[in-house]
Amino acid sequence: MTERGRAWLMGLVLVLVMPLVALALSLASPALGETVSWTSAFGLIAAVLMAAAVVLASRVRGLTRLLGVELGTRTHRRLGATAAGFVLAHVVAATSHSPRGLGLLNIVAVGPPIKAGIAALSVILVAAVVLPRRSVRRFGLVARVHAVFGALVAVLVATHVALFGHLTENPLIGVLLAILGAVVLALLARRWLVAPLLGRGAYLVTAVRPESSSTSTVVLSPHGRALDPPPEPGQFVWLRLRRVPFAEEHPFTIAASTRSGLLELTVRDQGPFSGGLHDLPPGRRVWLDGPHGAFVPTEVAVRGDGGLVLIAGGVGVTPIMSILRAHAAAADPRAHALLLAETEGEALFAGEIRALSHRLDLAVLRTGGQRLDPAMLSAVLPAGVPESHQYFVCGPPPLVGAALQGLGHLGVPARAITTERFG
Repeated sequence: MTERGRAWLMGLVLVLVMPLVALALSLASPALGETVSWTSAFGLIAAVLMAAAVVLASRVRGLTRLLGVELGTRTHRRLGATAAGFVLAHVVAATSHSPRGLGLLNIVAVGPPIKAGIAALSVILVAAVVLPRRSVRRFGLVARVHAVFGALVAVLVATHVALFGHLTENPLIGVLLAILGAVVLALLARRWLVAPLLGRGAYLVTAVRPESSSTSTVVLSPHGRALDPPPEPGQFVWLRLRRVPFAEEHPFTIAASTRSGLLELTVRDQGPFSGGLHDLPPGRRVWLDGPHGAFVPTEVAVRGDGGLVLIAGGVGVTPIMSILRAHAAAADPRAHALLLAETEGEALFAGEIRALSHRLDLAVLRTGGQRLDPAMLSAVLPAGVPESHQYFVCGPPPLVGAALQGLGHLGVPARAITTERFG
């Protein structure tokens, strides 16, 4: 873990834990106990969990570098589900202790504080029912709708807490809640309004180079400042075509980067957005947000340590190429292995991979359209499965799942494996 990653993690923990510590102290205090109840406690815990989910989805680079795409997304979803459970507990406790009973949920007959709470609950229920299923072709729509619902819930919850006043009057909790709310609103504004309007991360299309019938590499040069910090091998960026808030954007792995800021993104046609990138004319301006991700080897060219075992499917070879290019440039002397699960007739970067196998101690095995099986994995594993090796798997979920299962059966420790799924 990097120093920046530790700092972000400690900051996140402090921001989220302190309101809960204040809640526990208040419940135990005779003087402050009247300002809180188990009903408000459930609501406060739900609010803190929602705040954590917002923070994880706000593309804070220190966190995305620390957690990576999969762990960050999985944690975001689990926090959201747990928050929904505490919201339900909050509602049940409130209606159970109120003389009105379920009548407390009659939005016409209650005051503004409860109206805001009911509205927040309604938005959560509507989002759970009508939010479109995630898919590659509807990824941009899902992300934007999800963001609108999330921002609306955050505002309604803040209004609900502020209008009730019990918790905000508590000297231990009130200030911490205000700080937490300010952090959440600032991150939402930065993510969806400020960053797009400022136009940071502007790049120009230099060229579009076909790699196969459905895949091309988009070459980009910085229009102003390059990405800062510079991308590490295996990271990705978010790309959008318009400089407006809530514009559609998609993540793409950086296949190559240079010190001057030149970037290459290898893109497969999987819908209107990615397919449209293949037709971008030279000089077209786009905007990037990044770099993000933790699909990065811990060290480059460390003598005496184990090498890399790289498993890729389809355009999952893109971050693998970035890693291999960086190791070749560093004259890495270690032995590496590459297993490519490809569809019949599509061999991306075939010529360059052959060239890299001469610059590196790199063994290459292609599946030739066959299903990934333990025999193929055994062929690329170093003898004895040394724990010092690092294993990187990137591709569609079925491939990653099969690779994880096979590596586990062959004795590879889970802590040595880094994965990245797409599609």
